[in-house]
Amino acid sequence: MGMKPAAAIGIVVAVLGLVSASACAQSPGEFYKGKDVILLIGSGVGGGYDVYSRALARHWGRHIPGNPNIVTQNMPGAGGVTMLNHLANAAKGDGTVIGAAFANTLILPVFDKGKATKYDARGLNWIGSVSPQSLACFTRRDSRVKTIGDAQRYEAVMAATGGAISAASANAINVMLGAKFKIVMGYTTPETMLAIERGEADGTCLSSATVITRKPDWIEKKLINWLIVLSNKPDPALPGTPVASDFARSAEDRQVLDLVASQVAMGRPYVVPAGVPADRVEVLRASFFQTLADPAFLAEAGRLEMIVDPSDHREIEAMIEATYKIPEAIVARAKALIDGPAQ
Repeated sequence: MGMKPAAAIGIVVAVLGLVSASACAQSPGEFYKGKDVILLIGSGVGGGYDVYSRALARHWGRHIPGNPNIVTQNMPGAGGVTMLNHLANAAKGDGTVIGAAFANTLILPVFDKGKATKYDARGLNWIGSVSPQSLACFTRRDSRVKTIGDAQRYEAVMAATGGAISAASANAINVMLGAKFKIVMGYTTPETMLAIERGEADGTCLSSATVITRKPDWIEKKLINWLIVLSNKPDPALPGTPVASDFARSAEDRQVLDLVASQVAMGRPYVVPAGVPADRVEVLRASFFQTLADPAFLAEAGRLEMIVDPSDHREIEAMIEATYKIPEAIVARAKALIDGPAQ
């Protein structure tokens, strides 16, 4: 005599329940043992985010229970948005996919209103950031533009990457401080640096940490002129370099400049999707900071001229929350600067 449908359904439900309970009982160490963890890098090969993430990947797995293998995968596009869209909407939410996000993508939805960004940064699980960053504009040593005062008198060709950061920074200095930067779009970060070395461009605006990491000889041989830091406080790595907010003509102008600068404030953050189990998120957070204190990692970071000054997830979340609450009028003015550079 065949089993009644209701009884069969009951057995299936019971079995699924046992499987589910077993999965829930699995410790993070048991889960990660023997697994590959994909570290998605939202940039191409050779830039600062790529260098930092590959160095981190070589050490992080030792500090995660179960010692998974960390595999890096570049997913460039749309200034980091392609990777974060994928992470938020398509990547596995089990803790085996981590994103190395561009700092600006944390707050881009505030400007973008969902046009390209398909995520809410407040809903993701932020792990931490390796180091803060500040935006700075600079020129090659032989440029006649050697100070921000020179930039207000003479034109300087500023190479800009396909993302918003370098172009938006130069445009903000043009509009808010009266500089005469000629912004030329379409470069990658490595191409920008090559263009400066070849004399095709006078300079650019980038994270100071990226320049220090990728071109330490520029610093050691004093091959560049630091013009200005786009921030509300000095950059410890660039002593004596003027700060843009000091030139602001009003409190609102200062807020606008600060909002543009906040695109890189959280530096080099790492993130996992919203659905990752809480115990795995906590393990990833703890192991991240253990890695950043690991002597072997720090030795490699020193060789690569990396800056290691970590922020935890709480700092990232607080910055994101504060940005989402900024008055729309300030957001609109900052967005005009970000959208405004000539193509």
